[in-house]
Amino acid sequence: MQYTIGFAALFIGLALGAASAWSVLHRRADAIVHERDQQVEQVRELERQLHLKECECLDRLTEQKRKLVAAQQTELRGAVSDARETQRAEMELQSKLFSVKVSPYLEISDSRAWMRSRHRSVSGYQYQLLVNGIPAFAPHVVQEGVETSDIVDEERLIQVAKDAAQLAVQLYAGGASQFVEIGAPIVRRLGRGKLRDDA
Repeated sequence: MQYTIGFAALFIGLALGAASAWSVLHRRADAIVHERDQQVEQVRELERQLHLKECECLDRLTEQKRKLVAAQQTELRGAVSDARETQRAEMELQSKLFSVKVSPYLEISDSRAWMRSRHRSVSGYQYQLLVNGIPAFAPHVVQEGVETSDIVDEERLIQVAKDAAQLAVQLYAGGASQFVEIGAPIVRRLGRGKLRDDA
């Protein structure tokens, strides 16, 4: 019986020890789980704060980029405007310094032979280089058509000369037509060895 009581006491002691060890281990496990949950919550909070900081940084970066692009566009517009103004001023200066004057040209020669008058007409255009509005060289005449007739239709011949001058300006000046000035028609009459200007 003593052994039985000893075994029972040992068994009860072991049961109580196991129960208390299990209780301690269970509390310890609960504490570990609770601590792990707190750490997970802290990590989540840190991640949330990090995400908020990233969003703030991206917002600031986007705002800075927007301001930089706006400033760059403003500066680009200003530079383009300045370049255009400079180019316009240079073009005006060039057009004032050097220009070409193109004038419709008509020359009519009269000749008398045996009681009959004959007229020879030369139509075309005359051009001359001007420097600061002053002729630099003698004018040059380009003949486009020569006619011989008994009657002179001066208006038609002047229109032919005007058309020739316009065509010359379009053909040769092209995009630089601001350097070309079209002048008044020049009509010259030659008769009996004398030169008369009617223009």
